[in-house]
Amino acid sequence: MRYLVHFSLLNLLLLLLSVSSTWPSHDVGEPKLEELPIWKHCCDDQDCVPQKVKIINPQSKEKVSVEIEGIQTKVDKGKLSPVPSSRSWVCYFNPNGEIVNENIRCILYPENRSTVHALRRQSRTG
Repeated sequence: MRYLVHFSLLNLLLLLLSVSSTWPSHDVGEPKLEELPIWKHCCDDQDCVPQKVKIINPQSKEKVSVEIEGIQTKVDKGKLSPVPSSRSWVCYFNPNGEIVNENIRCILYPENRSTVHALRRQSRTG
Protein backbone atom coordinates (compact mmCIF):
# COMPACT_ATOMS: atom_id res chain seq x y z
CA MET A 1 0.00 0.00 0.00
CA ARG A 2 2.82 2.37 0.88
CA TYR A 3 4.40 1.88 -2.55
CA LEU A 4 1.10 2.66 -4.24
CA VAL A 5 0.85 5.96 -2.36
CA HIS A 6 4.44 6.92 -3.30
CA PHE A 7 3.83 5.93 -6.91
CA SER A 8 0.64 8.01 -7.03
CA LEU A 9 2.39 11.05 -5.55
CA LEU A 10 5.23 10.70 -8.03
CA ASN A 11 2.77 10.55 -10.94
CA LEU A 12 0.94 13.62 -9.64
CA LEU A 13 4.20 15.54 -9.34
CA LEU A 14 5.25 14.60 -12.88
CA LEU A 15 1.84 15.61 -14.21
CA LEU A 16 2.06 19.01 -12.53
CA LEU A 17 5.56 19.62 -13.87
CA SER A 18 4.58 18.70 -17.41
CA VAL A 19 1.51 20.97 -17.35
CA SER A 20 3.38 23.98 -15.94
CA SER A 21 6.14 23.68 -18.54
CA THR A 22 3.59 23.97 -21.36
CA TRP A 23 2.13 27.27 -20.09
CA PRO A 24 3.06 30.34 -22.16
CA SER A 25 5.80 32.31 -20.48
CA HIS A 26 4.01 35.67 -20.50
CA ASP A 27 0.36 34.80 -20.85
CA VAL A 28 -1.49 37.15 -18.50
CA GLY A 29 -4.72 37.19 -20.46
CA GLU A 30 -4.05 40.55 -22.14
CA PRO A 31 -3.03 39.89 -25.78
CA LYS A 32 -2.66 43.59 -26.73
CA LEU A 33 -0.28 44.10 -23.83
CA GLU A 34 1.68 40.90 -24.44
CA GLU A 35 2.33 41.88 -28.08
CA LEU A 36 4.07 45.14 -27.14
CA PRO A 37 7.88 45.37 -27.29
CA ILE A 38 7.88 47.08 -23.86
CA TRP A 39 6.19 44.00 -22.34
CA LYS A 40 8.77 41.70 -23.88
CA HIS A 41 11.61 44.00 -22.82
CA CYS A 42 10.45 44.64 -19.26
CA CYS A 43 8.91 41.29 -18.43
CA ASP A 44 11.31 38.95 -20.16
CA ASP A 45 12.27 37.40 -16.83
CA GLN A 46 8.60 36.97 -15.85
CA ASP A 47 9.12 39.33 -12.94
CA CYS A 48 6.24 41.72 -13.65
CA VAL A 49 3.38 41.65 -11.21
CA PRO A 50 0.06 43.48 -11.25
CA GLN A 51 0.20 46.03 -8.44
CA LYS A 52 -1.74 49.09 -7.42
CA VAL A 53 0.23 52.10 -8.65
CA LYS A 54 -0.67 55.74 -8.13
CA ILE A 55 1.34 58.41 -9.91
CA ILE A 56 1.50 61.28 -7.43
CA ASN A 57 3.47 63.94 -9.27
CA PRO A 58 6.79 64.56 -11.00
CA GLN A 59 9.49 65.62 -8.53
CA SER A 60 11.81 66.92 -11.21
CA LYS A 61 12.58 66.36 -14.85
CA GLU A 62 14.14 62.98 -14.01
CA LYS A 63 12.03 61.55 -11.14
CA VAL A 64 8.33 60.83 -10.58
CA SER A 65 6.78 60.30 -7.18
CA VAL A 66 4.65 57.14 -7.15
CA GLU A 67 2.84 55.04 -4.62
CA ILE A 68 3.10 51.27 -5.18
CA GLU A 69 0.94 49.08 -2.97
CA GLY A 70 0.82 51.89 -0.40
CA ILE A 71 4.58 52.52 -0.40
CA GLN A 72 5.71 55.91 -1.69
CA THR A 73 8.95 56.17 -3.65
CA LYS A 74 10.54 58.14 -6.48
CA VAL A 75 11.38 56.43 -9.77
CA ASP A 76 13.15 57.51 -12.92
CA LYS A 77 10.62 59.05 -15.30
CA GLY A 78 11.90 56.81 -18.12
CA LYS A 79 10.74 53.71 -16.25
CA LEU A 80 7.07 54.64 -16.70
CA SER A 81 5.24 53.50 -19.83
CA PRO A 82 1.53 53.67 -20.72
CA VAL A 83 0.09 50.38 -22.00
CA PRO A 84 -3.29 49.07 -23.18
CA SER A 85 -4.20 47.36 -19.92
CA SER A 86 -6.72 47.85 -17.16
CA ARG A 87 -4.02 47.05 -14.58
CA SER A 88 -0.69 48.52 -13.57
CA TRP A 89 2.34 46.24 -13.78
CA VAL A 90 5.58 46.65 -11.85
CA CYS A 91 8.63 44.77 -13.06
CA TYR A 92 11.38 44.21 -10.53
CA PHE A 93 15.01 43.16 -10.76
CA ASN A 94 14.46 41.26 -7.50
CA PRO A 95 10.74 40.45 -7.03
CA ASN A 96 11.28 39.88 -3.30
CA GLY A 97 13.27 43.08 -2.84
CA GLU A 98 12.33 46.56 -1.75
CA ILE A 99 9.99 48.87 -3.64
CA VAL A 100 12.70 51.39 -4.57
CA ASN A 101 13.94 52.91 -7.83
CA GLU A 102 17.04 50.71 -7.92
CA ASN A 103 14.92 47.53 -7.81
CA ILE A 104 12.29 48.62 -10.35
CA ARG A 105 12.94 47.80 -14.00
CA CYS A 106 9.77 49.48 -15.25
CA ILE A 107 6.20 50.43 -14.40
CA LEU A 108 3.52 49.79 -17.00
CA TYR A 109 0.31 51.67 -16.28
CA PRO A 110 -3.07 51.93 -18.04
CA GLU A 111 -2.86 54.52 -20.79
CA ASN A 112 -6.37 55.82 -20.06
CA ARG A 113 -5.98 56.81 -16.40
CA SER A 114 -6.50 60.42 -15.38
CA THR A 115 -3.20 60.45 -13.45
CA VAL A 116 -1.47 59.46 -16.67
CA HIS A 117 -2.90 62.45 -18.52
CA ALA A 118 -1.77 64.76 -15.72
CA LEU A 119 1.73 63.30 -15.91
CA ARG A 120 1.86 63.74 -19.69
CA ARG A 121 0.75 67.40 -19.49
CA GLN A 122 3.35 68.19 -16.84
CA SER A 123 6.13 66.41 -18.68
CA ARG A 124 5.40 68.39 -21.87
CA THR A 125 5.63 71.69 -20.05
CA GLY A 126 8.62 70.68 -17.91
